[in-house]
Amino acid sequence: MNDVAEHLLVNAGGLLSGERCIIISDETTRDLVPSFLDCGRRIGAEMEQVKISVMKRHGVEPPDHVAEAMVRADLIVALTKMSLAHTRARRTATGGKSRHLSLPGYSAEMMENPCLLIDYQAQLDLTRYLADAFTRGSEVRVKTPVGTDIVLNIDGRVGNCCPGFVNRQYRLGSPPDVEANVSPREAYSNGVIVVDGAVTCDGIGRVESPVTLKVSSGRLTGVRSESADYVKIIKNLFERVGDEKAYTLAECGIGLNPKAEITGHMLTDEAAFGCVHFGFGSNAMVGGQNDVPFHVDFVTRNGSIWIDDEPVLIDGNPTKKRRYESNENV
Repeated sequence: MNDVAEHLLVNAGGLLSGERCIIISDETTRDLVPSFLDCGRRIGAEMEQVKISVMKRHGVEPPDHVAEAMVRADLIVALTKMSLAHTRARRTATGGKSRHLSLPGYSAEMMENPCLLIDYQAQLDLTRYLADAFTRGSEVRVKTPVGTDIVLNIDGRVGNCCPGFVNRQYRLGSPPDVEANVSPREAYSNGVIVVDGAVTCDGIGRVESPVTLKVSSGRLTGVRSESADYVKIIKNLFERVGDEKAYTLAECGIGLNPKAEITGHMLTDEAAFGCVHFGFGSNAMVGGQNDVPFHVDFVTRNGSIWIDDEPVLIDGNPTKKRRYESNENV
């Protein structure tokens, strides 16, 4: 566990001696915290632990004193059950000097997964190439062998390069999640998503029966599955938010971690190479306009993606793996 913690702090977090690092934890991750604190101190960083209550769902704002501590940190390690990535507190911190590693749902079992130990910086070229393809594009079409067929309008939206590590340029990372994603225009997505990978919520995780989602004018308008339990869980998940904005299709992403597989854990599922995931709810912190304290992802396998009729992913395989040439300091 210490080796993995060190790899995350150094290879993914870029932690240096003399930097201030805060570990945000809750009851579900208390046994993991000592490894991170010990490794950080060995590096020579100033380490601080901040404890919070377990949040009810992803995207809920942390207490004010935690938000203030985040702004003061060079590196934030959010080792909590629910993600803080889609919060204003995170955006404020990373808009300043802070780098943010979002590690929701981590456990001792998760710390043993080999997909955590990849060289994150080696994934940058392909991830950035696909993110740039989203930025240049106006329309995305996604299809899968089991029936997904949906068209998204991304005109004017900026693709997000999420290589799994953080530095001065890339301030938000969620290792083992390596992905390129984009926030489609909120009222213009239409089609069907057949989820044969995972639903990133309690009670489902990796699916045994596919779930079909109907999307009309950017909104989730129907849920079907042979599993009545899945349908009930998903409908209740959205209804509990109490905000119509939760139903908005907010994200389309491509998983790019070569060692990740669908396990039922959000970060491995989103990261699984060649899998396409669709996020509903918040995207205001990642380039969209939908602001709601809720975000849930649905993962599909073996995706094919066309951007303005140009194929960039076919049956889970990128069509181009050319090296991205850049003079940027990464």
